[in-house]
Amino acid sequence: MPERPVLAARLAVESDTERVIELRAESEDWLVKRGIQQWTAKWDDIGRQKIHRNIANRETWVFEHDDETIATVTLNTRPDLDFWDPDADGPALYLYKLLLARDRAGEGLGADIVNWSVDQAAQRGFPWLRLDVWKTNHGLQRYYLEQGFAHVRTVEVAGRDSGACFQRQAVPTKVDNIVAATVQAER
Repeated sequence: MPERPVLAARLAVESDTERVIELRAESEDWLVKRGIQQWTAKWDDIGRQKIHRNIANRETWVFEHDDETIATVTLNTRPDLDFWDPDADGPALYLYKLLLARDRAGEGLGADIVNWSVDQAAQRGFPWLRLDVWKTNHGLQRYYLEQGFAHVRTVEVAGRDSGACFQRQAVPTKVDNIVAATVQAER
């Protein structure tokens, strides 16, 4: 595999909102073309509201290469209470909406961002990085298993498509090709 490009990580700002939404729409199209039911039109308005809220709450990160935003991830401390019980499961950092520009797929950048997220959890003192994925997206479930996550459980909740719950121990994880951006001001 060729050397991975260096990505600059920074907190997303309001002006990044449309690009994050574009990355989500691109991922939706890719999923639909593969027959994977996820993030369908019924999710569109809710998804946009969540993206706006996550950016306003300073929970969404963007990753840039050559001044282009090519990926994003949201990290926060709020578990989806349909799937995680903070009292029983304990504290964790939660990963949501890891999106990578489809023309950058296959470069290993998603794995780099996962490892960076594990390191973020460790730096913040959390024992776990957790996520949940759609119960029917077995390819994504395999991907997270390959990234070192363990399947904790699958939860059935009426009206919810997600519920396959995974976690990975948060330990310091060196990611050489992701650096902090020098500027985090509104652009």
